[in-house]
Amino acid sequence: MRYDLHVHINIHADEGEMEKYEYFAKINSLDLIGFVIHYNPKISRRELRDYRDFVNSLGIKALAGLEIYYPFEKIPGNFDFYTIHFSRINVDADILAPLQNIIIAHPFAYGMHLDVSAFNIIKRNHIAVECNSAHYTPKLRDFYEKLKNDNVIVPFGSDAHTPEEMGAGFDELIQLFSPLSEVKKYLGI
Repeated sequence: MRYDLHVHINIHADEGEMEKYEYFAKINSLDLIGFVIHYNPKISRRELRDYRDFVNSLGIKALAGLEIYYPFEKIPGNFDFYTIHFSRINVDADILAPLQNIIIAHPFAYGMHLDVSAFNIIKRNHIAVECNSAHYTPKLRDFYEKLKNDNVIVPFGSDAHTPEEMGAGFDELIQLFSPLSEVKKYLGI
C-alpha cells in the first residue's frame, strides 16, 4: 500500500488546484496522504480549524498534520500528526527528551545533525524519523536500515509542494521506509 506523509498544501489555492490533489493521489495509487502546513504561532485557531476541516472534506484518505520549526513554545492540539523541522542544529538527547509521538522531518537536511545520544530517546519516546525523498542521498541508506532494524518507525514523505510531486521517490525508496500498516499503527489510525 502506498502513502505519502509529507505533502504541503495551500488551503487558499483555487478549487481547481484542490481537485488536483485528489486526482494525483488517485493517479499515484496513494492509499493515504499526510498533508502538512508550515506552522506559525501567528496562525489563528480558526485558520487551523479550517485547515483540518478542509483536509477532512477531501474525497481521499487524508490526514492533517503540522510541520513545526524547532525551537517552539507549544505544539497545538487536535492534529493527526506532527513533523518537527530542525535547521542548523545538532539534535541530541536533551533536545528530544521532552518530545513524544512526533516525526523528525527530513533528517540531515538544512544543516541538521543527529547526535548518537539521540537514538535511545528516539526509541524510548516513540519518535519516528522520516525517509524524505526530496532530501534523500544514497549515503543515508545505512542510517535508515539501522533505524528499521532497531524497530523505529520510518514514514515516507515526498515533501511535495505541488500535487504533481506527491509520492515522488516512493518506488525508489520503498525498501528503506516502514510499510503503511506500521505507520497507521504508529499514528493510531
